[in-house]
Amino acid sequence: MNKFEQNKIVDNGLYYLLSWFSPNYPVGSYAYSHGLEYAVETGIVDNIYHLENWIKDLLFYGTGANDAIFINQTYESILSNNYELFVDIAIMSKSYMPTQEIALESEQQGISFYKVTSATLSSKKFEKLINSIMSYITYPIVVGCAGALINIKKIHLINSYLHAFISNILSAALRIMPVGQTDIQCLLFKFKKDIQTISINTLSKSLEDIGSSTFMIDWASANHEGQYSRLFRS
Repeated sequence: MNKFEQNKIVDNGLYYLLSWFSPNYPVGSYAYSHGLEYAVETGIVDNIYHLENWIKDLLFYGTGANDAIFINQTYESILSNNYELFVDIAIMSKSYMPTQEIALESEQQGISFYKVTSATLSSKKFEKLINSIMSYITYPIVVGCAGALINIKKIHLINSYLHAFISNILSAALRIMPVGQTDIQCLLFKFKKDIQTISINTLSKSLEDIGSSTFMIDWASANHEGQYSRLFRS
């Protein structure tokens, strides 16, 4: 195997993924808890076991599962040059945000991801595509679009996105719950198989599989809007 072939195998979009989903990538994810802050405040989530169930519900039945499908479908629409479908997916993603704060969370991270990624990629096609859906911008749509244009392996893109999604919630938990860093890391690794399962299953799903049944999480997010004292924007 020559050096070119070795580099091609080693890279495979890995450098982009490490950069995009690093805590240093300025998307502002640290400012959001996805409703967890209210759940902790009211005692709904008050230990590591409750936190595990909270995140697992998000992964399988809420935002995690839906965002994975939106990334998958966005990626496919870009590869097939179906830009009308791309716009339709963006509108659908925006409409599926269950609360005002979760919509803000996804919109602001999407805008931030677009701005910094646009500057680093210098891709006029990326800029044109995202500008066409700026009124409906959400985080998973921008990620799916960027990943497709760079031809990152789709399952790796979804895996990385979900890992970053739950890592951010766990980071929020670390700041507002009586849990330690070791507990948080152990919990993160417990989700390894779950994330792999969702990523694999997502590849065979369509927009018709979009849906949510995380009613308590949505309720917590809605109530967070009026929470008296808070650290997070969601």
